[in-house]
Amino acid sequence: MNKHLYWAALLGLSSACVVAHEGPAPASLPQPAAVIVDEAAPAQTEIEIVKAAERGIDNAHQHVREQADKYVRARKAAYRRQGRGQQVFLQFGVADVSRPPTSPDWADARSIAYLQAQTKAREALIKELYISISSEVMREAFKTNQQPEFTPEELQRSGKLEAMFDKVVAVADASLDQKLVELGVDPQEFNAAPPSKRKLMMRKAISRTVNTQSRGEIGGAMIIRTFEITDKNGNTSVAAVLSTSNKMKNVLASLRQSKGHVQPEPEKRGINLDNFLESNKANLMYEYGVKLMHDEQGYPMLVSFGMAGNDCNPVDYEECNDNRDFAFIEAEQEAYAHISEAYNLYGSVNTETSKGQVREKNATLTKTDAGEETLEELTTKLLKETRQMSKMSSSVKGLVGLQVAKRWTHKHPTSDREINGVVVAWHPQKEQAMRTFKAGKVPGQKGATGYQGGGNQGASMDMMDISDF
Repeated sequence: MNKHLYWAALLGLSSACVVAHEGPAPASLPQPAAVIVDEAAPAQTEIEIVKAAERGIDNAHQHVREQADKYVRARKAAYRRQGRGQQVFLQFGVADVSRPPTSPDWADARSIAYLQAQTKAREALIKELYISISSEVMREAFKTNQQPEFTPEELQRSGKLEAMFDKVVAVADASLDQKLVELGVDPQEFNAAPPSKRKLMMRKAISRTVNTQSRGEIGGAMIIRTFEITDKNGNTSVAAVLSTSNKMKNVLASLRQSKGHVQPEPEKRGINLDNFLESNKANLMYEYGVKLMHDEQGYPMLVSFGMAGNDCNPVDYEECNDNRDFAFIEAEQEAYAHISEAYNLYGSVNTETSKGQVREKNATLTKTDAGEETLEELTTKLLKETRQMSKMSSSVKGLVGLQVAKRWTHKHPTSDREINGVVVAWHPQKEQAMRTFKAGKVPGQKGATGYQGGGNQGASMDMMDISDF
């Protein structure tokens, strides 16, 4: 069944409300309509994950990377058709789940993988928007025909060591260090290196060091799509696609300053959030970050998704309940963090890479009983070093209008590990109702506006379409 018809049936829609992905777009719709419809569905579905796992993917990391790259290219093409190809920025990140599906903490490792994928996408976005570059290339060439030689002082010291050794042999069955001291021998001097000398005869080296620094604000960046797969070897990888634009930044800034006084957009009438979350409970584990959505009246909503695992022993009833309580706390905090980071996120990325080659010839002179012996050694080394550090921070004070829209618990279809999630939502009418309550006013009084909520109307799939950016 077509994915959009499937979700329409779940939400009680008639087929007339859904534009089929396979068919041509109606003449009255803009060219990228197919892409807009795709964004109505959840990021992924449980059915898709199971089917993908059953296909026996060889390399999970490569698979999700290819999926994300294909999605970004299609999205950019849609913006170019709209004439906005240079106005919207997209990046994606890929990360691996560090635990096998059989591990009790697999679900937490999965949540961290999504954080890593999100962070990598943010790093790429910061580097695209703000970057300073410096580089340094060094080359060295050196050669000598002067072989190593022992100095008279070094030869004298070698003879002294041999005399010391003769004395030590006589007391080999006693405590070595103690006898050395009694004989007037310094143990450190006795343990000195054998009489040999090493000298650099030739060196050819080259290296390049590149340093990039990126710092800037990327508020308004939202995850618009995720991908996840477990391959036939049990490895799980995830990808997150990030998008931002000045349009989205301005929308969020206006919502932040609106104090809930926002007019609905009837042309963007969307979903009943409660119905949507309940109908898609099994697929909420694939949603990550914040999404700008619209309710059935056209009011904008910010909906944030957080999740956490439960590593309890399934047969320990109390432990599982206790861990679930803490998982909900963790997931709620994560959902709040997503909202703060959407409003206001400042990041920095510092990267330094070095690579080069060193080719050396060394000569080693060794004093033997027969005289002196010289050995030459030629070595070639390749040098590679990479160091990267990033930091992201956000801070938003005095947010009003947030509420927990849903807490959910579901087992992952491929690992059977419990995942717990919290959905936090902001609605302009909810903000007005909270401000009315805190001001001690009664809804209906002058200057007071109550929260009207949403009805049970069917939802057109309008979630995070390309026109939002």
